[in-house]
Amino acid sequence: MPSALVRIAPRRWCPPVDDVWKINFDGAMFGESDEAGIGVVIRDSRGEVKAALSEKIKKPPTVDVLELFATKQAVTFSLETGTTRAVVEGDFATMIKAIQFGGWELAQGGHLIHDISTLKNSCQSISFSHVVRQGNAVAHALAQRARHSFPLSVWVEHVPQDIVSFFLHDLGFS
Repeated sequence: MPSALVRIAPRRWCPPVDDVWKINFDGAMFGESDEAGIGVVIRDSRGEVKAALSEKIKKPPTVDVLELFATKQAVTFSLETGTTRAVVEGDFATMIKAIQFGGWELAQGGHLIHDISTLKNSCQSISFSHVVRQGNAVAHALAQRARHSFPLSVWVEHVPQDIVSFFLHDLGFS
């Protein structure tokens, strides 16, 4: 059974240990429409990108549910890319705690927590941690990018050109 821990939120993106991937995710509500965005980026211990995605979805009823959709997409994308040893990191502390400790199964979005729990059992090792927005900038930018892009865009071994500045900032090149 995979391990699952909640860690204290770092102030900026921090690389994982050598044999583990870091998966950052975020959701963004688009106030002017009935759509929302999800962003996910998978990076190694050097900060190099394995894969990234930006997805436009129908706006869920609450931010909590959006963040759960984003978490589920992050774990699903991880499995689709063969990433089974990972730290999954988001900037919505309430949802990270709900996934870790449960108790929301009967609440709105509880079915998503169940789905995430089922998916994480397919991973060799997975943990969930909270990061402040500054440490989640690439995923946030990818989520915002969904506003003006195709329903689903995926990049392998790079991020789109308009996200590069966020990526370089994480690596200390800004």
